[in-house]
Amino acid sequence: MIDIHCHILPGLDDGVRTLDESRALGELLVDQGVTTVVATPHVFDIRYRTPSGDEIMNRWLRVKEALDGRLNIVCGAEVRLVPEIMTVLDRREIFINGGRYLLIEFPGELIPHGTENLLFELMSLGVRPIIAHPERHPRLLADPDRLAGFVRMGCYAQLDAPCLLGKRERRRVVLGWIRAGLIHCVASDAHRPRWRPPKLIAAYQEVEKACGPEIARALFIENPQAIVQDEELPFAPAVEPARKLVGGWWRRWWWT
Repeated sequence: MIDIHCHILPGLDDGVRTLDESRALGELLVDQGVTTVVATPHVFDIRYRTPSGDEIMNRWLRVKEALDGRLNIVCGAEVRLVPEIMTVLDRREIFINGGRYLLIEFPGELIPHGTENLLFELMSLGVRPIIAHPERHPRLLADPDRLAGFVRMGCYAQLDAPCLLGKRERRRVVLGWIRAGLIHCVASDAHRPRWRPPKLIAAYQEVEKACGPEIARALFIENPQAIVQDEELPFAPAVEPARKLVGGWWRRWWWT
């Protein structure tokens, strides 16, 4: 598997704190069948200082040396979608493996006015936005057609693996999103060896059981590999009509 979202660089955000933790997290990823991981420190998250390019690259080199070839690690970032994003597009270390794919997250519990315009502006410059963990955003949970709109305009979406392993209604929601063509990859979003560790194998098995082996392979292996290699995604199905995305059970899950 290839993991495109992981906080494995030490001391930059709420991920690993030391190089020893980075090494331990890397070993867990290898045990989970991961061959390549994308290091994605937070950028423009008000809770943390945005790291410089040198800070990201120096930590990447240290972790790469610590892993000693057991796990391929490439650079990226989890970038909050704020207007300031336009000022850092020349920083290739925040793009996944220096390509065109950029992992983004929406700020807070709102989707700010002008979000679509900002995404269009990014895409007009050749950026391929990947929306991180939409299942954690209350607005998208309450209105999945909003997520469908972002996908239709050319964005991609990444689920966090633990959401496939929680309560039955939560699993039902995100598996519905997968079947509707809203999700393009699953990642660990792992933070530390003991706190928010990677759970990719169990998540893979859940998708395989519910959606079939072809979709599981696409979301965990083929699409992530294409992202790291800066290629077109082999699995990007058409989004289901809006009437199939919104139903009473979505809202029952959200309000209970």
